[in-house]
Amino acid sequence: MPPQSRKFGPGTVLCLCALPVLGTLLLFLQRGNPTQPVPIGRSGPGNVELIRNGGFEDNAASVPDSWIWDRSKTGEKGGVSADKAQFFAGGASLRLEPNRRNGGEQPLAVSQLIPAGDYRGRKVWLSAQLRAEGGAAAVLAILSIVRGKPANLVGDGQPSGQAGWVERRKEYTIPDDPSVQLVVVCSANGTSGTAWFDNVSVRAVASASDPGGAATENRPTQALQASVSVDASRVIREIPETLFGANIEWIWNGNLLWQEAERKPDPRLLRLTQDLGVTLLRYPGGYYSDYYRWKNGVGDPKARPEMAHDGSGRERSRAQFGTDEALDFAKQVGAELLITVNAGTGSAQEAAEWVRHVNANGTRVRYWEVGNELYINDGSPISKAVTVDPRTYAGRFREFASAMKAVDPSIQIGGIGGENRGAYAFVQYRDWNKIVLQGAGGLMDFFAIHNAYAPVSISDRDDVRAVYRAMLAAPVVVSRNLDTVARQIDEYAPKRGRPLPIAVTEWGPLFQVDPKGAYAIHNKTLGSALFAASALKSLIESPRTEIANFHVLNDLGIMGWIGSANGNFPPNPDWTPTPRYYAFLMFSRHFGRRLTRTETAAPAYDTEALGAVDAVRGVPYLEVASSLNKDGSKLYILAINKHFDAPIETDLSIRGFPVRASGEVWTLTGAGIDANTGTKPIQAPGLAWGRQKEDPQNPRFSMGGPGEVTFNSAPVTGVKPQFRYRFPPHSVTSLVLSRN
Repeated sequence: MPPQSRKFGPGTVLCLCALPVLGTLLLFLQRGNPTQPVPIGRSGPGNVELIRNGGFEDNAASVPDSWIWDRSKTGEKGGVSADKAQFFAGGASLRLEPNRRNGGEQPLAVSQLIPAGDYRGRKVWLSAQLRAEGGAAAVLAILSIVRGKPANLVGDGQPSGQAGWVERRKEYTIPDDPSVQLVVVCSANGTSGTAWFDNVSVRAVASASDPGGAATENRPTQALQASVSVDASRVIREIPETLFGANIEWIWNGNLLWQEAERKPDPRLLRLTQDLGVTLLRYPGGYYSDYYRWKNGVGDPKARPEMAHDGSGRERSRAQFGTDEALDFAKQVGAELLITVNAGTGSAQEAAEWVRHVNANGTRVRYWEVGNELYINDGSPISKAVTVDPRTYAGRFREFASAMKAVDPSIQIGGIGGENRGAYAFVQYRDWNKIVLQGAGGLMDFFAIHNAYAPVSISDRDDVRAVYRAMLAAPVVVSRNLDTVARQIDEYAPKRGRPLPIAVTEWGPLFQVDPKGAYAIHNKTLGSALFAASALKSLIESPRTEIANFHVLNDLGIMGWIGSANGNFPPNPDWTPTPRYYAFLMFSRHFGRRLTRTETAAPAYDTEALGAVDAVRGVPYLEVASSLNKDGSKLYILAINKHFDAPIETDLSIRGFPVRASGEVWTLTGAGIDANTGTKPIQAPGLAWGRQKEDPQNPRFSMGGPGEVTFNSAPVTGVKPQFRYRFPPHSVTSLVLSRN
């Protein structure tokens, strides 16, 4: 093949002729041992990822798994390694370091071979994050091997001189031949410096008429049918930014969020939180709030005393992640704090002094909450230490609110409550809402409840699919419960100019609290992410709900939406998003802030009562919400397919928004309902985790890791005011359409 090159800037030429492993790959073909692609996103638009280990997280010696380096040709031209200190995402990147021997028609490079006969004649997108320094240039290329001969070379690159990572993206048409193979090449030009590659991807282009692409693994022969009508001219509500909140905890340096020696947040966790788009961080803990002494968490870090985490006294640590550190972290991620004051073992004066301390530091906190779950009275020693009846709490709230607003009248203070729903009965005093709202509702600025955990308290004997069906039905009950609480506020709280808003300051998937349980770690699965998406949709669609905080941002156990890829003890976390993270990201980054009218007709299913979820009839397999961005230039259609196995062919109708023929689609899906990203709970001495149950029809839980769950974007074409789209099974999809 004749040499080819492309100029990218004055005096810079990036060579695309370099295919040092081509001979090796052709030899593989002759031996009948090609590298096999992994279909990590089944039957969805752009979700069949043809690259193995495109994030270079899986490493074998110096060359990442699934990639080939022909040392006989370029072994003397530089070094190849997985760089765990420099990466765009995940925990590693590919690092190429050319030396003075580099150059010619075969520069330093690694490649991967992809059998592509199933995708012949189709378009794919080649993309990657590139970075280069010190005179090197990073070059990304793709070509085809047709009947043993190379053809159709396309590439792009990044020279030295531009700081940071740069995305390169190319559309590529695969030759229409059943023998076709793709070769993806990462190479380095130059004789010094370093070239990095991350997030290398080859994905099929989706179209509205054929969104599923080519045949993929285990595609059902019969899709479900649905219809969706979107009226973009009818805006239902402005979605409050404060619905996109999370919880953070003070214990153990914020669950290792805060680096004690460096006095700053963990950089990886900070970046993940910034990317997530959280707007409101609840601190210092939820459960731990009613034992927290804020004065022990300010001042000289070395002089701060140890504190008990709760009433049991079994665990103690220093509040190195105190108020000022939490404020600093919130500022760095672009969020506000919501502080829950200690109303269990603390005093109103202590809370007022906390407000004064925050204001004196020049960083005002708008939102304050009086106590956590003081209505729980389950007989345990911990609950006995702080629980109060509703009349006592109403009096305590009045005392706290008066003292705190005497310091700053402009702050907003929330009281706590909740309405039981069947087996979900955590408010253990009769008429709590009525008594508290009548006695203290006039001083409240919002009413905080915790009604959106599911499925809760299930048995190890329960069937996996029954458990997940119940969990995915729970948002239907959550929506009804929110309506009930809104009616109670209208009936019992003193009348005011504006109805008292609702805050759901803790919510998220929760299976079991016993680590030995067979479902204890299932919070981290794709099915839990579908629940998170459906629950957040319920909160967004609830007209009186204005604040929401999922529980919890990060930890080394089961609740963290960001967990660790290892369970090392002593802990050395490798912070990794769970699927819940990406479900939240769908709404925070790929959904608008003006909710529009949507009507959906879809197949439904019924569930039996299980755990803390009541029996529900008519749970739709497909849930859809739509929205506009602030200036009305983009329309978002977000769909959740709760079916474990079947795609849903959907007829979409759009009114009030003239759409362009092309747009973008974001899809969260995976290999199965219990697929996960491989995060692991901490393996501390004396802490035994139970063997986890798996989906008997498609077990994926124990296979967790890279590729099991995917979050991808792709172009979508053929968009019209009426068009058809196939939503993949067990998926969350956001269609991002532009105004014509």
